[in-house]
Amino acid sequence: MRLASFIQAALVVPALAAGLAALVLVIITAAYPGLAPASSPAGGHFAGWEPERIESPEMGNHREEGDGGHRSEVKAPLAEALHCPLAFAGVHLRKDRPADSRVAYHFCKAVNDDVCQCILYDGLGPDARLIGIEYLVTDEIYRRMPPEEQAYWHDHKYEVDSGLLRSLTQSGAEEAATLAKVRTLWGKVYHTWVVGQVYPQGPARLFWSVTGEEPLVLPRDAKLPPELKGARLAPRDKP
Repeated sequence: MRLASFIQAALVVPALAAGLAALVLVIITAAYPGLAPASSPAGGHFAGWEPERIESPEMGNHREEGDGGHRSEVKAPLAEALHCPLAFAGVHLRKDRPADSRVAYHFCKAVNDDVCQCILYDGLGPDARLIGIEYLVTDEIYRRMPPEEQAYWHDHKYEVDSGLLRSLTQSGAEEAATLAKVRTLWGKVYHTWVVGQVYPQGPARLFWSVTGEEPLVLPRDAKLPPELKGARLAPRDKP
């Protein structure tokens, strides 16, 4: 068979199949109107999509009788993280390239008395990008880790002392008490959106806190957000 004839046949067969499939769909839809597909939102696959209303568990039972086991009230873990007092503005340094600094807005939720988990954004507006995660553990947990695991965890002492970590939801004595607690914690942070403008490219990277000691010092050209403009950068001197 010649190439031209092969290409023509390759085009005709799928067209006939598509036409037949469309005809079958019309017949089925006419016989069973309830099976007709819902129209897609205009503007692309995600544009105009409206999520189902999410209710708090306190609004009622998760399951309703007669609904086939459908969970009518679902609360994402994210919802609680966004409404807890553990919300901070801070700066991270890429561990293998400390000159690369990133502003990170932390929204954290305690898992238990020893572990806290945070989601990180690059801003506070509706267009802020999810850029990473950070886990926080107590000093007791950190001390029980093997040395090879401790190598992934940083302290927050210099960050708190220098004002490079500030609360987004508290102030005054309340903020001071919270930061005093955070100062004793150890963090393990990975940024998942390190490279790429439209979408995150490449692997996640281990980031670190600013320690005040070379090479983990804040770069001179680092751009601090308004929440951190009062940072007092000085050599590390507190234990």
